[in-house]
Amino acid sequence: MSLELLIVPVAAFVAAVVSGLGGFGGALILVIILTPIVGVKAVIPLISVFATCNNLSRVFIYRKSIVWKTAAQFTVASIPGVYFGAKILDWLPERALLSVLGLTLLGAIPLGRYLKKREFKSGVKTIVAFGAVFGLVSGATAGTGMFVIAGLNSAGLRGAVLLGTDAIIGFVNGTMRAGVYSALGLLTPQMILSGLLMGALTVPGNWVASKIVKRMGDNIHAKLIEVLIALGGVWFLGKALFPA
Repeated sequence: MSLELLIVPVAAFVAAVVSGLGGFGGALILVIILTPIVGVKAVIPLISVFATCNNLSRVFIYRKSIVWKTAAQFTVASIPGVYFGAKILDWLPERALLSVLGLTLLGAIPLGRYLKKREFKSGVKTIVAFGAVFGLVSGATAGTGMFVIAGLNSAGLRGAVLLGTDAIIGFVNGTMRAGVYSALGLLTPQMILSGLLMGALTVPGNWVASKIVKRMGDNIHAKLIEVLIALGGVWFLGKALFPA
């Protein structure tokens, strides 16, 4: 038990730093670390509380950089997609779904470069389209933060602006998921308390990440985002081609 008391806060801090740098990836770290400790049934609801706190702390840190209009358009557009994404999950074979997700992520990189080269200016229709896709993906699978980043990155957001706008979208999404889990009895008061305690460590974790991002500059950070998106795409394709 004493080892777990050390591992969990360290994992929460590292997860906050990782997600603070790229906008996603922290939840995956916690899934790997926490599943053997709390069990697979509890880990996803628990992480929803952590994710809500994590995104809230990033909202505070990047509050002056958030594009609120874009965040609102993206979030509203994603809501109906969640329902249809759940329907897709119901009938689409898992390997086919993983393949589509992987190819979508890998395709987002050249798309973003093409749009930047053409000096593309993202409008309402573009943001709504990306939001709808995110809704579909979040309804069909876990680990959807990389799709928000891919969409915002392709729409021209960089650095602190990208991370702040992603944070408010993630905060709303995490709050909704935590509410649903709680209503279904999957998120107990004890789990909420545990999630909040882990969430407290996201404040220093995101602060450290914000300092690193500032030193990077937008160009280096944009390259880091592309690398993370590519790794996510390869991971999905790997799961599709070589299922456990």
